[in-house]
This record gives sequence, structure tokens and C-alpha cells, in this order.
Amino acid sequence: MNQLSASPLDALKGGFRKACVKRLIGDESGAIEVLKNEIPGLVVSWAKSTSLSASEKKAKLKELFDDESTRSEELAVAFDLFAGRFEARVASIVRKELKDASSRMDGVVRKLEESLARSPVPDEEPSLDGTDGEGDESPVAEVDEQQAEEELELDSDTEDMDAELDPPMGIGLRFDEIEEMIDEVLSVDDS
Repeated sequence: MNQLSASPLDALKGGFRKACVKRLIGDESGAIEVLKNEIPGLVVSWAKSTSLSASEKKAKLKELFDDESTRSEELAVAFDLFAGRFEARVASIVRKELKDASSRMDGVVRKLEESLARSPVPDEEPSLDGTDGEGDESPVAEVDEQQAEEELELDSDTEDMDAELDPPMGIGLRFDEIEEMIDEVLSVDDS
């Protein structure tokens, strides 16, 4: 909603919500900028539009800021839960797809080994024990070892990924953090 066409109270709620969102996404300086540069003007506009006494205005502002801060925290928790579930779901899909790709690679390697076993190269005859007859490992054996190492790393990485999912956390702005500013704005308005 456009703050210019909104009621002063709705504009004030929207401005404070904007500060809360900036803080929740980690833009602390953006949140402070909104609190310092936008909120005072919105408070003055609202204060001029109501016939409440100064103490009633302060109580109403405290209620408004506490409500918006609580709402922001609830939304942050909901988002964190959704993000955690989304990350876990994506991780499981990626894990499944990588295992499927690994199985397909195993099939290709087996077929390659079978093909090499049936049609040996004239000078070099690969054996099925993973050596080329001279004691060195064949490229097929190297591929098998690399694949086994990658599968172990994949299993380890996905376990680490599951452990690294951020627990839900909500951080919101509290009225106490801007109470002095509100007192100052209201005292300027009363003069």
C-alpha cells in the first residue's frame, strides 16, 4: 500500500513493518535508517491526525510497535520453518538424483569393463582384477576408486548439510529500542 494514500496509522504500521523486515533479512543499517528517517515523520503525521492525549498516543504507539514486532517475529519463524523444510526437501532430492546418477555410472563402468574383457587391446590385455598385467591399476579400477570416494563424500556432505540447517529464529524490533525517539517526536509535536 502506498504510504501517501494510506491513513496515517496504516502508513506508520507499514513504515515500522518495513524496518522490521529490513532487520529480519540482516539489513540492520537499513532498519536503523527507516527508524531514524521515516518513522519520526510518520509518527508526527499520525499524532496530528488523532485527538488522543500524549500519554494515550504513547500507549497506542507502544501497542502498535509491539504488535508489528510480534507479527514480524511470527512471520520470521514461519519463514525459517518453511526454509528449513525446503532446504531439507531439496537436499533429499539432490541426494536421490546423485545416487541415481552414480548407479547409472556404475552400469556404464560395468559395461565398459565387460567390453574391454571381451575385446582386449593387442599390446595390453586388461585383467578383471583391476590391473593391466604389469602391476599398475587400470583406468577402470581408478574410476571405481574415485566413484567410491565420491559416494563417501556425498554421504558425508549430505549428513553435514542436514546438520547445518539453521534452526528457526525470529528477531524483531522492540518498542524499547525506539522509545526515546518516540518520546522526542511526541514532545516536539506537543510544543
